[in-house]
Amino acid sequence: MKKSTHPLLQLLVMLAMALGLMLIATLVTAPFLILSGGSMSTTALLVTQAVTQLLTFLLPVVLMTVIYYRKEQRAFYRLDFGGQKWLYGLAGVVIMLLLIPLNDWLTEWNDSWNLGRLGELLRSLQEQTEAILKQIVAADTVGGLLANLLVVALVPAVCEEVFFRTGIQNLLQRWISADGRKPWGVHVAIWLTAVIFSLGHGEIFAFMPRLVMGATLGYLYVYGGSLLPNMLAHFVNNALVVVLYWLVARGVLDIDPEAPLRVGLELTVCCTAAAVALFGVTFLRRRNEQSLQ
Repeated sequence: MKKSTHPLLQLLVMLAMALGLMLIATLVTAPFLILSGGSMSTTALLVTQAVTQLLTFLLPVVLMTVIYYRKEQRAFYRLDFGGQKWLYGLAGVVIMLLLIPLNDWLTEWNDSWNLGRLGELLRSLQEQTEAILKQIVAADTVGGLLANLLVVALVPAVCEEVFFRTGIQNLLQRWISADGRKPWGVHVAIWLTAVIFSLGHGEIFAFMPRLVMGATLGYLYVYGGSLLPNMLAHFVNNALVVVLYWLVARGVLDIDPEAPLRVGLELTVCCTAAAVALFGVTFLRRRNEQSLQ
């Protein structure tokens, strides 16, 4: 197969490999569940998380690029970690932090959705997922903190950004651009990927904040010209949760980690406006210097 293969076919091949590797990951991690009698230890959960992320999200994109982009993998991934890209990365982190109040408001609104009996089932499944995450991040040791920063924060930040932005969003953009609709195709690819990113987490009552997060990461990837800004922003977003739970477990903070911030509408609007302004000053200016790929 050649790189000239239509991007849609490349995307379908990648998704098929992801599905197959997800099944393999399930088989690989199943012994942990069996040996634990249905109640996995935190270590087993961490191993399961890492294996699932690596096989389901990272490896399919690697295999796809080996097949179709063997000599252009670095350019396809946008693995440009030059000096200026770290400034974009820092700006991406600040933008993600400024959007916390907005995402917090969206979380409260999203959680209030009434979806009937289907909603009850989906909420039950989401609560089970959240219970597993809480078990993982409830560590109160330094070793536990470091393990969580690696497996819960860093590994997903790398693997999910490679899969959703480098893989899905990149190929969607190439597919739409192939039909001559590039001016608006970039934005369609970003938002479609953000929808897939949010739905892929399987938590409908957290759909909206993850949609905004996915779109933000998508714009950072496109306008930053590198995988670095969105990986850094994704990592910091995850790491904040890990560190917050660790501080609570250590008794340093006496708060509910899941409690909404409720900073008020005015501050939420100001922070969101600041995030948009920073993006415009930092990333949109780059578009005038270098056309979008």
